[in-house]
Amino acid sequence: MASCVIQKLFPYDKLIVSMKLTKNKLVEIIGKKNQGWTTYQARKLAGISIRRVNQVYRKYLLTEQVPEIGKANGRPARPIEEWEIQTVKGAFEKYSVSASMLMRLIERDYGRHINHNRIHRILLGLGMAKSKGKKDIRKKDWIRYERRHSLTAVHIDWYYCSRKQLWVFAVIDDASRKLLALVECNSPTTEASIEGMKLAMKHGKILQCISDHGSQFISNIGGDSKFKEFLDENSIQQILCRIKHPQSNGKVEKFFDLYQNKRSLFRTREEFIAWYNEVRPHRSLNFEVLETPQQAFIRKMKAEV
Repeated sequence: MASCVIQKLFPYDKLIVSMKLTKNKLVEIIGKKNQGWTTYQARKLAGISIRRVNQVYRKYLLTEQVPEIGKANGRPARPIEEWEIQTVKGAFEKYSVSASMLMRLIERDYGRHINHNRIHRILLGLGMAKSKGKKDIRKKDWIRYERRHSLTAVHIDWYYCSRKQLWVFAVIDDASRKLLALVECNSPTTEASIEGMKLAMKHGKILQCISDHGSQFISNIGGDSKFKEFLDENSIQQILCRIKHPQSNGKVEKFFDLYQNKRSLFRTREEFIAWYNEVRPHRSLNFEVLETPQQAFIRKMKAEV
């Protein structure tokens, strides 16, 4: 049996009452509509939505029969066309992003509109996406704290990639999310961390470096580590995250999730870096113009005075 929801507004709260839609109710709705009742009046009579009243009455006018309970009375889904499949497939292979972002990229690149739900169904059919579970639905927005200008601060960390069976060191610009350096090696060492920072510094003067308390970044026996000495020599302030608080370095942690899932799509490290920085739009940036980290890095670069 289908159930419908009626929402009644009271002075200080809202109460949602579930009501069963029966065939007798449908007959009564249709009769009242035939007598000249408005859709709103009929909706209050049965405790269903205005849209639902219009659906069942339209079905009655087309078939001259009372619609059956539990059967869809809306517009039938339009079959997916071959051009839609090929367009979505091509766009996903290039960008490898969510359906909602693909919708905007397809509009920009192909001048065609495909609804994001339709895109998701196509991706499911192609085996390029998974069904969304409850945990995939964001319950509330969070406030992002980020630097205003590029190179004001960078996030660094090590990560073990089980798919490639190697260690990865990344340097992410806080303001633009640009990947400034990526080191792939067999073990996470202080020396490799310093080499990664040297690569990042080729993009410009870095003011602050945000890291966790990993042994590659701090000394466990007192005094300054080689990494801290390197930062001091280059006038880079080290900022240590709160212990047992990974959110403090969340930007680089989020990057590693993407690295784990997408790195294998590219033959070389350089191809992956170019795709991440210059091809794939980043949702946390200017989403209206589908901004990439490279574009944001340039836009947020502080003007010299």
